[in-house]
Amino acid sequence: MSNLKIALLGGAAMVAGAVGAGAEDAAPLFKVGGVDIRPHVQNQFVYDDNIFLEHKTHTGVASADNHAGRDHDWIDVITPGLRLNAGDAAQRQAAYFDANYEAAITRFINHTGSDSVDHNAKIELGGKLNRLSLYASQALNSYSDSDVHNLAANGRVERKLWATKAGATYEVSEKTTTSLDLNQTISDYPATGFVSSVDRSANLWLDYQVLPKVKMGAGVGGGYLQVDGNALSHNPNTLYYNGQVRLDWQATEKLNVKVNGGLEERHLQDASAKDRLNVIFGVEGDWKIAERSMLVLGASRGSKASNAAGDLINEETTVSLTLKHGLLDNLTAQFEAGYTISHYSADTATVSKPGSIREDNYYFLKPSISYRFLERAQATAFYQYRRNESDLPGNANDFINNQIGIEVSYRF
Repeated sequence: MSNLKIALLGGAAMVAGAVGAGAEDAAPLFKVGGVDIRPHVQNQFVYDDNIFLEHKTHTGVASADNHAGRDHDWIDVITPGLRLNAGDAAQRQAAYFDANYEAAITRFINHTGSDSVDHNAKIELGGKLNRLSLYASQALNSYSDSDVHNLAANGRVERKLWATKAGATYEVSEKTTTSLDLNQTISDYPATGFVSSVDRSANLWLDYQVLPKVKMGAGVGGGYLQVDGNALSHNPNTLYYNGQVRLDWQATEKLNVKVNGGLEERHLQDASAKDRLNVIFGVEGDWKIAERSMLVLGASRGSKASNAAGDLINEETTVSLTLKHGLLDNLTAQFEAGYTISHYSADTATVSKPGSIREDNYYFLKPSISYRFLERAQATAFYQYRRNESDLPGNANDFINNQIGIEVSYRF
């Protein structure tokens, strides 16, 4: 059976399944003893006019679909999943357990060589004992797509991201808390030409409730970034530490703002490298504009490895916006947008790839409209425009991308 027939039948079965499930008694959960069982499934059918994020002037040769230029295709992604949780998984104020697994099954109508199955999972547990709260989590995210931030528009590449987190918060007094956060991120790239990396960090915070709606804090942190390679490739293994302050301000019942920022110093382990002092920050703002309208703003700045060029560091600044408005009880319009500046710089004075030093400017726009029906089902239609402008010699990373699609999901 062709991928086109599979995609069409899969979409029809998804809608039929949602209708059938909603017709029955809509119990909130399946339960086995004290464990809640929540199956879910999603089907997304998308037209993508640049599936490999090729250069915006790329002409190429005729492909399997007789398109001489940027490769385009119809893509069907079916994502079944299962979530298990027990205890206070919603509020995290008492002992809890929460686990989720999804398999993203991607099928292309014409470019079948890019078909993939990606597995994503996360498990988290924690609880609170008197004044002490603890948590630990392990997540795996698998990808087989094109990504401008990590891949620098180098086409569809398989990769895995392992994220381990643990933390503790202790209530010193009614107004004072101290917390410790531990993080490890493993970026695994088996493909030739890409480098894997491990980033381990720890942060210690002390927070004080200055006013009923204002909490302020200060913290110190540090970590080590290890990039695969050797001395000849000048990979930027980095020891870093930082000092920050933060603010959590519930300005009104409808407006909440969180801000953190400070300075971070990075010691690159290569003998010819110079230490770097950078400004880092994060901003989150949630504003309930009206009864049915919500605006979310965000901004951040930090450094990370460039997995597409192991001897470069990516100093990345991002701003994002999400506007959501309820048109009717079950009908919601949403607009998302984001802009990212990625400044790639050498870790040594004698970098092995001087031509790769560049700055990328990436942005996207994504309007969508969603309709919730049968209590647990939702259908969404969306359009997304993405563009990257790079000053890399030859402009090899410049691209333009349009996507349009529909998505149907059902959650128990």
